[in-house]
Amino acid sequence: MPRQPTFVVVPFLAMDAAQRGARSGLAVAIPGATGALLIWALFAGGGSGTDATATLGSAAVIVATLLMIGWARGVVVFPRLDRPGLVAVVAAALLVAWTGLTVWWSIAGDRSFDALAKGLVLLAFGAVGLAAAALPGRPVRALALLLAAALGAVLLWALLGKAVPTLGPDDAGRVTRLRGAVGYWNALALLADAALGLGLWLVATVRERFGRPLGALLLYAATLVILLTQSRSGLVAGLAVVALVLGLTTNRVEAALLALLASTPGLLVAGWAFTRPALVEDGGASAARVSDGAVLGVLMVLGSIAVLVAVRMVPVARLVSTRRQAVVRGLLGTAVLVFAVGLLGLVAAVGNPVTWVTSQVTSVGEVSNGPGRIGQFETNSRTVWWGEAWQVFRANPAGGTGASTFEIARKRVRSNARNVSEPHSLPLQLLSDTGLPGFLLGLAFVVGVALGIRATLGRLERDERAAAASLTALPLAFGLHSLVDLDLDFLAVAAPTILVCAALLGAGRPAAARAGGTMTLGVVVAASAVLWVLVAPGLSSRAVDAAYRQSSDADLGAAASSSRRAQRLNPLAVAPLYARATVAGLARNAGAAETFLVQATRLQPANPATWYELGIFRYVAGDLCGAYFAFNAAYTLDPKSSLFYEGSELDRARAAVNDPLQPACGR
Repeated sequence: MPRQPTFVVVPFLAMDAAQRGARSGLAVAIPGATGALLIWALFAGGGSGTDATATLGSAAVIVATLLMIGWARGVVVFPRLDRPGLVAVVAAALLVAWTGLTVWWSIAGDRSFDALAKGLVLLAFGAVGLAAAALPGRPVRALALLLAAALGAVLLWALLGKAVPTLGPDDAGRVTRLRGAVGYWNALALLADAALGLGLWLVATVRERFGRPLGALLLYAATLVILLTQSRSGLVAGLAVVALVLGLTTNRVEAALLALLASTPGLLVAGWAFTRPALVEDGGASAARVSDGAVLGVLMVLGSIAVLVAVRMVPVARLVSTRRQAVVRGLLGTAVLVFAVGLLGLVAAVGNPVTWVTSQVTSVGEVSNGPGRIGQFETNSRTVWWGEAWQVFRANPAGGTGASTFEIARKRVRSNARNVSEPHSLPLQLLSDTGLPGFLLGLAFVVGVALGIRATLGRLERDERAAAASLTALPLAFGLHSLVDLDLDFLAVAAPTILVCAALLGAGRPAAARAGGTMTLGVVVAASAVLWVLVAPGLSSRAVDAAYRQSSDADLGAAASSSRRAQRLNPLAVAPLYARATVAGLARNAGAAETFLVQATRLQPANPATWYELGIFRYVAGDLCGAYFAFNAAYTLDPKSSLFYEGSELDRARAAVNDPLQPACGR
């Protein structure tokens, strides 16, 4: 039994009976709340938008607030962080504050406000992680078990959706890449990468009766999910995770052999799935998806049985202890053989691999969904988006264009009409959105987390250290994925990652001094303000929807009231102004309607959409000079827009303005 850290046990024993009772209850309540938030985030964290910010975020903020109040009252313990941990926490807090500050100069203040809300939610998850790390007993091991169970459920649900298409997304027939509850294949692959690390820990370290079989099944499911997502970044990050966790594991040879036994059936099942176009290629017939999915489900069950039999029947421990060198040579030989076969196949298919990779990386083509995409190096236009992000940053180095505004900022420099929300690279996203200060704060956070986790692994003992090593898989996978993807926008992956990072930074540290009792009022006031930041935009959107619904019912008085309420709730958004303009137009008050649209252009003058809406209104109203002015402003901000085609409203307004038989504009 590992020695219990005195920084937890001594303060616990020094408490009076009431305090010990409270701590005993918290020892159950905090892991329970942590597990509930993890499950909520993983299954209902929403996509890259803000659907879950208000609900999930509010829950996280409430939990964090209760923990802070408990700390002030002396019943909750927070760890006293070392220098790297403090750097990470301060950098994270300052980055969120800077994100909020960018609202001041943002080209789309409502989007930057939404980014601030997400940042506050992530800080709340970090607070929960810190509290979970300071619990008595073996808190890191408990968190690793919680996360392993949660990820196992996510992977299982995703695989069920592939075997039974009716459980999958509505458009599963259009896009067949596995994405599960997360809603995005690369994000699901990121979670599967983290599951690889936890699975290795379970098979190699956890000695309970069910530890090794469940770990093997987790490895099997993670392997299958990564392949069925067809995520190349997921595959690379998965290999990095396996290398890191094995490097941190004491009995790495045994773990590697068990991982091979567990992953091989997954490779075979995925290999069969890759031969069925209905399962891995877009646009397959519904009947074929159902029939092939049923077969896949049977094969997945058979594969799981094979995994359980293998880990039960193969004497891994005895083989490693008696024939260690032979096992090592076999594992290395297998790795070399796989690499050699892959390289020979690549050379046979494309010739010079260096030239081929170079041409692939610099290509702006799209890789079609299918098994063959795993062997492609094309970036799906990422290199183009990275270049656009760099141009946006160079034009706005001091503060960027505002958090989450890349989609609008790039329109001035984009080369085609395709829309993209982020540059698919977190460093470049920080540069373009928040400027050099935001990037440096993000870099400080990463360095602090890396050094802090390294220190944590050095001070923990036995079981706790092994569990911590497995948890590093999640921040490692997130970091690698975020170099080429938009993972920060997904609470489903960002929130668990921040929670785990905070727990790793606080693990094994002594308890921090109790916060003063006067802190309670400040915490409550701050939490109330944060909750308003989280819920106000959603309430505004509901009021906008109500205004349009009431307008369609000819209840213009109620619609006007709803649109005014929407603007009060979110004065940074243009949607309430559009709603007010619509209501005014239906009330035959053209002057008021135009005024609201002009207000939208003043609120977001660098957004081509506001100018286009004003142009359309003036065009319909017959003010062709005013329409041309607005359309021209929109065209200047977005010259590649698909709205400006030959013969569009812009061309017709221009022709009318240039018509010598018409009065000149402004006269």
